[in-house]
Amino acid sequence: MSTPLRAGLVGCGSLSQRGVLPHLTQADAQDNVKLVAVADVVEARARETAQHFKIPAHFTTIEEMLDGADIDIALIITPIPFHHPNALAAIRAGKHVYIQKAMTTTVAEADELIAEATAANVKIAAAPGFELFPSTAHMRDAIRNLGRVCVGHTYTMGFGHEFEPIRGGEGALAEINPAWYYRAGAGPLPDVTIYSLQLITSLLGPVRRVTALSNKVQAQRTWRGETIDVEVDDNNLVLMEFQSGALVTAVGANCRGSRRIPWGGVGLYGTDGTLEILDVDHASGYPTAYEVTTDKAQEYTFDLDAQPWLRAEHLNIEEPHVYADIMDLAAAIREDRAPIASAEQARHVVEIIEAARAASASGATQTLQTTFATPATES
Repeated sequence: MSTPLRAGLVGCGSLSQRGVLPHLTQADAQDNVKLVAVADVVEARARETAQHFKIPAHFTTIEEMLDGADIDIALIITPIPFHHPNALAAIRAGKHVYIQKAMTTTVAEADELIAEATAANVKIAAAPGFELFPSTAHMRDAIRNLGRVCVGHTYTMGFGHEFEPIRGGEGALAEINPAWYYRAGAGPLPDVTIYSLQLITSLLGPVRRVTALSNKVQAQRTWRGETIDVEVDDNNLVLMEFQSGALVTAVGANCRGSRRIPWGGVGLYGTDGTLEILDVDHASGYPTAYEVTTDKAQEYTFDLDAQPWLRAEHLNIEEPHVYADIMDLAAAIREDRAPIASAEQARHVVEIIEAARAASASGATQTLQTTFATPATES
């Protein structure tokens, strides 16, 4: 058996506590990736995380971790505005990186990470990797039978991180302030709607132009009696024109969602047929059931264990897609290939979000400059 790759995790907040750490401390995960260090700006959280998950070392900054622990991979699980500086530090230290969504807050930041990683000969995997679940390729094949896709919609409503049950507990591992979600660089578009944007670009390929409207639903939120000022628009409607000509809407709103349309749903409507997602695994965002209608209707279903990394206890732990992303990065390092959750697609989605905000502010449709390769464009 190969020696496990050594990983250091930066950001011991809600996602790490609920998902990343429970997955990576399973015995089968440690055959591939072994956590040797964690870092968090809250020292008590870093220390208690290391104690709870039996991780040898803890730090308060990535710089301390890079100096004090021998790692191969840096897992960047911080709030979005801190992805770029932490990933950049790791790359410049010669480490491979996994970056939680959204990859960065701007295209310029993503450009810098990709350029620096190329120069350092290290790999970047950037969440969420829908290509890792087989329903994505299956849907893409089905889309070829729809004729020209004319219009479509994607569907992900936000909810507000202050409602996560973990944040209602006591102590450093539970009293995790959600205020970052309402600050500049965050909000529902890069943190929630990104699932729809990542999936729809996997299905249809790159976007050519973006326009949008947005406003603010709530000026303030509360958590544990603390008032949080909402700095970003939390009610967004984005219209994308794909390079194929398809026109698709996406929503990014902190409001209640539909009882009938699944969170993470997609509907595509073509000249010869339609495709509609019927069900989504709520732990991962992976589409698990969809219907294709051409001359007749055909429903397709996938279980979560159709993803090859998701076995045994991993099927019962939150955020299993993050675990799949990380395992694929480890495999890509061993096999010297590109990670399936590509930095180039993640950068393109960052530009969609950046363009939507610019379009909403200016009233002007934005033409995108980035692109990426996908089976949707290679066939």
